[in-house]
Amino acid sequence: MNRLIQITDLHFGENPSAIIESINPVKSFSAILDEIENSDFRDAPILLSGDLSGCDNAGSYQMLNKMLFNRKKEIIWLPGNHDDLQEMNIHLTHYPRLSSLRLNSWSLITLNSSKAKSAVGFIDHHELLKLDFELSKVRSQFVIVAMHHCPASVGSDWLDRHRIENRNELFGVLSKYDNVVCILNGHVHQKFEGAWKGIPVYASPSSCFQFKYKSKEFAISSKPPGYRWLHLFDNGTLETGVKYLA
Repeated sequence: MNRLIQITDLHFGENPSAIIESINPVKSFSAILDEIENSDFRDAPILLSGDLSGCDNAGSYQMLNKMLFNRKKEIIWLPGNHDDLQEMNIHLTHYPRLSSLRLNSWSLITLNSSKAKSAVGFIDHHELLKLDFELSKVRSQFVIVAMHHCPASVGSDWLDRHRIENRNELFGVLSKYDNVVCILNGHVHQKFEGAWKGIPVYASPSSCFQFKYKSKEFAISSKPPGYRWLHLFDNGTLETGVKYLA
């Protein structure tokens, strides 16, 4: 059995004391890492599924890079709509961008679903080709595909307008392979467990602030910061859930 942690939507600010929606994102992320360190997931790789920064600022990525390196964590990350991929590549010096991560009989493939100056998801032609190539290499593996934006409806009108715009093209690639077990995403700042075209979809709550469930317009929830955990079994099944800070 393999273990995996998903943490998303960190929204780090320009400095460690920055506050967003009454939460210090650096402190809440640190508290989540503390909790993981004291659990059976202490050695699990961590997927950071976008919006690592809330301001696409170099300082936010430098803080994160140092924080993760000091914790000696295995990290795979992908960008969100609030991120600057160029700045990430420059300042996450200990964590170069990876397209995939092998976890024994499982493979995790990451995609960039963000487009410039838009909250709406979009996977460009290059990313779709990369996905097809990565999937072609792991036909004997059980596969998780991770992206920032959600392809499924989460039942919240304003968030559903951010769904991946060309999701049918995404499905066109995924449908060629029968070993895709699930999709992991961020962006929605809430726990979501559903399906899209028969593929299970799991979203993690933010390590910072949460959005209200099934809201028609932008609304903040009182739920605390959280993260998602996964047990990945050798027969291709998984168990997953979310945990919130007390």
